[in-house]
Amino acid sequence: MKRSLVLAAVLLSACTNLPQQKMKPVPVQPVQPVAAEPELVPGEVVNSDNTEAMPTDFGLIFIDRDMSFHGTLPCKKCPGIQYQLNILQDGKFELRRDYIDRNTVELLQGTWQLDDRTLHLSSKQGKVPSFQFGSNQHLILLNAAGKPMVSKENQTLTRTSQFSRLDTRMPLLGLYQLKNNEASFIDCMTGENHSIAMTQHHMPMLRSYQTDPKLSGKAVVATMTARKSAEQHQALMVDKFDQFWPGATCPDKAATAKVQNLVWRLQTVSQISVPQKLNIRVMFDDNNRVYGFSGCNNFNAGYSQKDNQLKVMPIVSTRKFCNDANFYEQQFTKQLQTADRIEVNQQKLQLFKDNKVIMEFQPAVN
Repeated sequence: MKRSLVLAAVLLSACTNLPQQKMKPVPVQPVQPVAAEPELVPGEVVNSDNTEAMPTDFGLIFIDRDMSFHGTLPCKKCPGIQYQLNILQDGKFELRRDYIDRNTVELLQGTWQLDDRTLHLSSKQGKVPSFQFGSNQHLILLNAAGKPMVSKENQTLTRTSQFSRLDTRMPLLGLYQLKNNEASFIDCMTGENHSIAMTQHHMPMLRSYQTDPKLSGKAVVATMTARKSAEQHQALMVDKFDQFWPGATCPDKAATAKVQNLVWRLQTVSQISVPQKLNIRVMFDDNNRVYGFSGCNNFNAGYSQKDNQLKVMPIVSTRKFCNDANFYEQQFTKQLQTADRIEVNQQKLQLFKDNKVIMEFQPAVN
């Protein structure tokens, strides 16, 4: 019995001295977070393989203050249209559209209606597209079917942090006349008759008119930049005076254009499109003189025409230098002096050299 106890103790001691085996830890599976389901607004979608959700705050869309939206939207035959759209809390809107490189500005007014997210604009002055609020900071252009435009080009106007009044300055061409110290202007494009406010920017125009015996007392075509004054019964406030065009007449779209006595704006020279903001304009008068503005400088020259044959004498011009206009001005003055034929085709004035078109013009309306 005693011997058995000793043997058991020896065996137990041997077992306790055996090396212990290390247990491999059980890998812990990471717990995937459960995404909270978004609270969808009617008509809103979440991201999928075919759509991309856009942050919205449709519940906050209401027009209880004046708002300004800006942006450049696509144009079929120009680089784009710069928009400023003011939505006024009294149910009215005002819109300025600048057609880039056309030197054309549209000012429209009307009323708006908000239908859910769709903003309908109505104006008696012209056609205005509808928009959809993507959020209370963005307006998305809608097509004729009332759907958001699908395009790689920008289709969105963005709200500015501060409301800004509309810039109502416009390039104008029309008949200027001074009678009894009161100046008036008839817009060639619209036929509207305006008085002109006696401001400091009008003074150079007034003096030029009064000191030239060929102009004084007569209605003469003038080009300028001006805006309508709401405070002075829509009188024009001259911002910049360009020049007078003695002998010129307003263009008539219903009649076949003639070479003489129309102000022509340069469209292309040497097959290169000319930025319309340079306002390169020319007129051939009845006294065999051609003159105008070449993008940076005023110029004039003599010319002779027999049937369609043309010869332009050496040009005399002012000598200012303008970085953005220098190339086009050099091309224009060079080609004008080399032209040997002149024609009007479908309301376009074309100048030729060796039977090749070297310049094209359209009647200037502003």
